Amino acid sequence: MMGDYYVKHFQRKNKLTGSLLEFKNYDQYFESDFSNRNQMIEWCDTAPSQQVEEYLIYCLKNRIETKQLSCAPSTIELYTAGLPTMDLYKKVFGKYGKACNLCDVKPMFGDVMPHEFNNEYGNHKIFIDTREQQPLHFKISELLKLDVGDYAVSGDEYSYTYVDRKSFGDFCGTMTSFAARFVRELQRCREMGCYLFIVTEVDLYKMEAINKRSPKKYNLNYVFHSMRDIQREFKDCCQFVFSGNRSNSEKIIPKLLCVGKKLWNVDVQYFLDINNKE
Repeated sequence: MMGDYYVKHFQRKNKLTGSLLEFKNYDQYFESDFSNRNQMIEWCDTAPSQQVEEYLIYCLKNRIETKQLSCAPSTIELYTAGLPTMDLYKKVFGKYGKACNLCDVKPMFGDVMPHEFNNEYGNHKIFIDTREQQPLHFKISELLKLDVGDYAVSGDEYSYTYVDRKSFGDFCGTMTSFAARFVRELQRCREMGCYLFIVTEVDLYKMEAINKRSPKKYNLNYVFHSMRDIQREFKDCCQFVFSGNRSNSEKIIPKLLCVGKKLWNVDVQYFLDINNKE
């Protein structure tokens, strides 16, 4: 078998255990240094600091060069591509931006979260697109045909920011079967000078388990690959966010809409993850 050939002749070893890595596919075999993310984290916690710094920079530079990136990966790309997490970079370098500077790039989303994000926006009217099949519930809302996305805010808070809500199945289907149509929507969004947050009501870090239980199984590697490509191409006018569930979406969406432009260059997923850990 092809896998046996690569394991026999190239013998890539796990940096933590020293054992031979399992061959699953060509890219995985030659891009992996551990069997899973927990092993990577354990190695970073126990290996000499100089080795850890060099390894983290190597991973980032390799990603930037092989994918020809103009900016450093976001939280979501780091996770879905099996790279060291944002937390690891911050733990070792103090700031993710410092590691990015060593690689001569800037983060995809480099602004800090504005303090206004912690405010409550429940009393703002939320416009819901008339085509939304399973609308979320807000204290004050009104149905309106929107040019982009599923949700927008009215009045003085409007800043060309919209939200597209998706379930697990909607998200996976959009990234696979309907990617071309979604790209056209983003192109229209860019032409209008708007920004679209794609809020998926599922936990990003539990998607593999959710997929196993789903009546329809998706190739998540392909789903995430498609999402990363779209995010890079349209980083100026869209951002993916995973809320965890519908209840969280109802809390997060008014914040995204009302804080608006101040969030366009913020890695929203990273700050949501921090809040979930607290």
